Amino acid sequence: MNLSQLQYFCKLAELQHYTKAAEQLYITQPTLSNSISRLEDELGIPLFVRDGRNVRLTKYGREFNEYAKEALAAIERGKALAQDEAGEYTGNVSIGTIYTVEDHYLPILMKAYREQFGSGPVIRVAQGLTQSLIEGLENDTYDVIFSAYVPNKPDLQFVPVTYQDLVAIVHSRHKLAKQSSIMLGDLRGDHIITYHYNTPIGREVKEVMNREKLLACEQYDDEITLASMVDANKDAVSIALNTLGINLFPNLIKLKIEDIPERFHTIYLAYKKNSYKTPAVQHFVDLAREFKYEKQ
Repeated sequence: MNLSQLQYFCKLAELQHYTKAAEQLYITQPTLSNSISRLEDELGIPLFVRDGRNVRLTKYGREFNEYAKEALAAIERGKALAQDEAGEYTGNVSIGTIYTVEDHYLPILMKAYREQFGSGPVIRVAQGLTQSLIEGLENDTYDVIFSAYVPNKPDLQFVPVTYQDLVAIVHSRHKLAKQSSIMLGDLRGDHIITYHYNTPIGREVKEVMNREKLLACEQYDDEITLASMVDANKDAVSIALNTLGINLFPNLIKLKIEDIPERFHTIYLAYKKNSYKTPAVQHFVDLAREFKYEKQ
């Protein structure tokens, strides 16, 4: 058993798909398959079973996965400590983020990080929804995340870092398009689309819509999808966060909602409170906590 086998196993356990795992590992699928087979032969137990086009962990695989992740994390900690002792500023920073911070905030923060700490650390960024990002933070897929606040997470630290305003998005041929702002009640009777109600931002939007007895006819995950639906249907109205993704559609107009407070949705930096952080990660956390961001 070697380090590569453990890394291959953990990636396949995470994605449960040989092709996707091989792509992310930058190896061929046969190489991955052979490595897993040798590992199973060495252990004398099946780690995966086929599940249609995917694979899933056996009960033995689930148990082994916990120890394999711990072993890889321990190796990374030892590597970082050794490099820190030698005075080398290197390492990885794995960041998970919701889509809304990628318009201005995250690129500006990354630029500031590079200006202060150089090009040594390797930064990896992945996108997702808040719930999957929280899970990734808890299982050490990410060092830090940018997400909505999630209650009842005593082991996680949430620090507010930026915010987004809520707007109404209409087509240029919509009846409200010539107005610069509206009241939420003006949308009564319209075909409204917004976020899935089971997401943090969706729950926030649902709460303000309920005040005016408004109902969403359609629900989606992100601003680009919401904007594209309005672009395709001039009678639809989207209630969405004001992000750069909306600007991709020249036929759409953003309307201020007068009875919705500014800074409607707060975005947080989140990380584990008591876990070891490499110098690269700790510097990133410190910078993000203190970073003064002026919205564009």
